[in-house]
Amino acid sequence: MTVEDKVHASRLHVLRRAEELGNVSAACREAGISRTVFYRWKERFTLYGPDGLHPRHTEARPGRPPQLIPTDERKIIAAALSWPTWGPQRVSLQLARDGVVVSSTTVWRALRRVGLGTRVERLLALEGHSVASAGLLTERTRRSLSRTRTRHVQAEEPGELVCIDTFYIGKLKGVGKMWQITACDAASSYALAKVVPACNAEQAGAFLKQVVATSLAEAG
Repeated sequence: MTVEDKVHASRLHVLRRAEELGNVSAACREAGISRTVFYRWKERFTLYGPDGLHPRHTEARPGRPPQLIPTDERKIIAAALSWPTWGPQRVSLQLARDGVVVSSTTVWRALRRVGLGTRVERLLALEGHSVASAGLLTERTRRSLSRTRTRHVQAEEPGELVCIDTFYIGKLKGVGKMWQITACDAASSYALAKVVPACNAEQAGAFLKQVVATSLAEAG
């Protein structure tokens, strides 16, 4: 393991330790760093993912960075927009599977040149493209879509088909990690939700049996 890899691992450990303890100050004392440094690392992690925790090179390096051919640059941008939350390292590995061998640094430079260097910038670019191509979902647009679109999910009676999904809420102090699990009746669009401590089949089954099925039975 190189010195850079050790620094990267130690920084990642500090962030994870703070999450485990639920106390930034305690994690900083263990690592012997200030809270200012901790939040600087956390900001870089938020913007760039784990790759952002690699130490920055301040010394000059000989030679010029390798030049990308236009086709490879387009493939980098396409891959980054296909998986906007991936960091440069993961994009580089994915491209290698497709026969495009470029380093994570080259990926990051290519994305930065076109204003897509951070995950936030990539998500905003996709959002802007969606608005420009599809428009805002106004009430008039909604009525127009209801007249023209083909329904891919359809049910004739309430309770016939229920759609279910979950999303991660975050780690609550004194409680732990929490998810919201939501069910929506396809026929009536009536929704039910519950906050659960884990995201697995057991929690989903309990939610369907204890909450969804019970509510539908009470409604007849």
